[in-house]
Amino acid sequence: MKTTIGVALWVVITLSTVSVNSAFAQSAGLVPVDLEVPHVAGVGVGFLPDYEGSDDYTFGIAPVFRYTFQKQERYIQLLANELTVNLLNNPNLRLGPLLSYNFGRNNQIDDRQVKRMTEIDGSLLGGVFADYVFRLSQNPRHRFIVGGQAQYDLGGESHGWKFSGSARYWHPIATPVDLFVTTAVNFATKDYMDTYFAVSSVDSTRSGLPHYTAGGGVKDFVLAGGGTFYLSRSWVTSAGVRYSRLLSHAADSPIVDDRGSENQLFTGVGIAYMW
Repeated sequence: MKTTIGVALWVVITLSTVSVNSAFAQSAGLVPVDLEVPHVAGVGVGFLPDYEGSDDYTFGIAPVFRYTFQKQERYIQLLANELTVNLLNNPNLRLGPLLSYNFGRNNQIDDRQVKRMTEIDGSLLGGVFADYVFRLSQNPRHRFIVGGQAQYDLGGESHGWKFSGSARYWHPIATPVDLFVTTAVNFATKDYMDTYFAVSSVDSTRSGLPHYTAGGGVKDFVLAGGGTFYLSRSWVTSAGVRYSRLLSHAADSPIVDDRGSENQLFTGVGIAYMW
C-alpha cells in the first residue's frame, strides 16, 4: 500500500489552504467577523496510479490537519504524508522545515513484471519550503502563490534530492465557491531517479525488463485544477484533478515506457471541519 495515504494530496491541499484562514471564510459570508477559524481537520479520498509511472490505479485516503498559533501566521500543517511548519509571522511569506514520507514500491502492485523487481522501502525525506502570497484584490480569497521545496532522503533509500517549484492561482467565482489551478515542475538528482526508475541487472533478470540506468534532471510537469465549496461556517468540501507528465529519464524508464504510462492522473474529493 505504497501511496494510499498520499492519494488525495492535491485535494487536501485545497482544503487546508482555503478553509483555515478566517479571512477567507468571513469574506464568503459564512463566518461572523468576530469568529476566527484558525484550525482545520479533514480527509480526502480518490484514485491514483499504483506506483509512479504505472497505468494501474488504486483507491486511497489522505488526512489533513492544520493548527495556527493564536493571533499569528505561524502554523503546523499535515497534508497526507507531508508535515510542514511555517516559522514566519508574515501574512505573505511562509518559510520553514518540512518532513515527508515516501512509501516506496512493494509487491502489492498489479503489474506482474514490475512486482518481481526488488522492493523499495519507505523512506523519510526532510528539507525546507517557501511560499509567497500575492493578494490580487481586496478579497483575500483572490490570490496567486509561488513556492518551492527542497528535500533530501534522510532514510537513506536513495541518498538523493528532490526539488520543486510551483504556482497556484485562486479565484472566487461566487460567495461560497472558489476555483483553483496549479502548475509545478519537479526535479531530482541521479541518486533519487536511479532508485525509483532504474532497472538493475538483477531486476532485469527477475522481471524480464531491459536494464536501465536513470540520470538526474527534470522528473515531471504537473497541472491541477478544481474547486472548493463552503457548506457552512464550519464545513468546506473540495474536488480536484491532477495531471502529471513524466519527462526525460523518468519517462524513458522501462517501468514507465514498457509497463506503465508517462501520463499520471490523480482524482479526489475531500471534506474538512474548521474551527
